[in-house]
Amino acid sequence: EFLLEQLDRRLKGGVGKMVTNPQMELTDRFSMTVPDNRMADVGICKGDYVIIQRRKKYLEGDVLAVRLGERVFIRRYFRSANRIRLECGTPDRQTMILDTDTPGFSILGNVVQVIREL
Repeated sequence: EFLLEQLDRRLKGGVGKMVTNPQMELTDRFSMTVPDNRMADVGICKGDYVIIQRRKKYLEGDVLAVRLGERVFIRRYFRSANRIRLECGTPDRQTMILDTDTPGFSILGNVVQVIREL
């Protein structure tokens, strides 16, 4: 307490002037709600929040958020030549195979964090 009082006297406006909270803009990250349970076997469930990070390059097996038309999917990513394979959490679920130039297809980013409300 003594040190805070001494510091408070030296600073015009009090100790609070020393506290800063700079605002950061992370333009390469965004959040979204998981739309389905297709990745539940790897711990990503419908209604969870995921943090998506845009990257220049994605690796085989990365879990990505992708857009196909108006829908967004969270799937595991594999690429060979000009085709992309998007797999669910378990192999018995539907796999999507797309050409890289499929109309309406885009990679939104890599899932880097999952947040679940209890």
